[in-house]
Amino acid sequence: MPEPAALGQAKLLWTLPFDADWVTAVCFLGSTRRLAAGNNLGQVLIWDLPEQPDAPPPLPRRRLDGHTNAISRLVATADGRWLISASYDHTIRYWDTQASPQGQETLTLNARAREEAGRRGGKVPPAVEATVNVQPATQVLRGHRDWVSDLALSRDEQLLLSGGDDGWVVLWDRPAAKEQRRWQLPAWAYAVALSPDNRQALVSERRPLVFDSSRHAGVRLWDVTSGTVQRDLSSDFKGIYISAADYSPDGKLLALGRGGEVDGFNGKVFLLDPASPGKPRELSPGHQYGITDLAFHPDGRHLASSGRDTVVRLWDTAAAKVVQEIGKPRGSQFKDWIHAIAFSADGRWLATADMAGAVQVWAFSA
Repeated sequence: MPEPAALGQAKLLWTLPFDADWVTAVCFLGSTRRLAAGNNLGQVLIWDLPEQPDAPPPLPRRRLDGHTNAISRLVATADGRWLISASYDHTIRYWDTQASPQGQETLTLNARAREEAGRRGGKVPPAVEATVNVQPATQVLRGHRDWVSDLALSRDEQLLLSGGDDGWVVLWDRPAAKEQRRWQLPAWAYAVALSPDNRQALVSERRPLVFDSSRHAGVRLWDVTSGTVQRDLSSDFKGIYISAADYSPDGKLLALGRGGEVDGFNGKVFLLDPASPGKPRELSPGHQYGITDLAFHPDGRHLASSGRDTVVRLWDTAAAKVVQEIGKPRGSQFKDWIHAIAFSADGRWLATADMAGAVQVWAFSA
């Protein structure tokens, strides 16, 4: 695990094309250099990333088939063997990355870019093709009747927590792939997170209104064992809906991010002590248009946030300030979002899932 001082300036290593549609989820497979990403069509690809940062961009090696709608979250076990995906197709799926494939297929990774160039009458770029092994899911969990909006894996890998637009929050026995308990919300479950000790869950809510849904939102800390509310934070976030959440590795901090099409740089990050009452700390500047994802660095001190402004900010949580900004704004929230972010297990790499149809991998200098 790198010390905080090791997080030097981020450098872009590779841009991995995956432009069939928006890339919506990304995840490193344990401590390996394998990377998984999912998109808005329900497709999931896996890459083997080179150890050397000056190597050429790799092509995907495997495609995971089965989902029929957008991938909302990817999580993986520490040994890198099991990948678990949540989707708007109402399912959660387990994938054994060591399983034998059931065929091969050749993908054109820049098909959308080629089609767009042809439609505009410009020069069509050469096809970027990859032959991938194809495999189905090992197991499918069907505990939701609507979109599965978020998924959290406990640090000991014994529990999964899922939230859906059906208003159900479901706690799963991860190894057994069995439901343990569930609780009903008065609204959509939007973002979920599990504390490192498995005792507490953060669940944010949005009511299903077309307009002004942020005025009908809730933010609560739940007792995982009893399924009862420990602490209602809704009054601290009145008029705000929380789109992303993550606990620090030691559980002493809970980070929350404001989502939605917010004006200006009001997509703020909030930090609070999940064990004690008190107002959350507000980090500035916020993301323009709203936050899409949050991820604590393995060192526990740094936090990454991504937003509709197409940048990632790396925060020093103790100092409550931005250490660096990764990427550049591209002009509009409707042009490109960074949908999701993930740190490698050693904390030296950061991966981003881009609305533009690519996965980017960044490295921090020593």
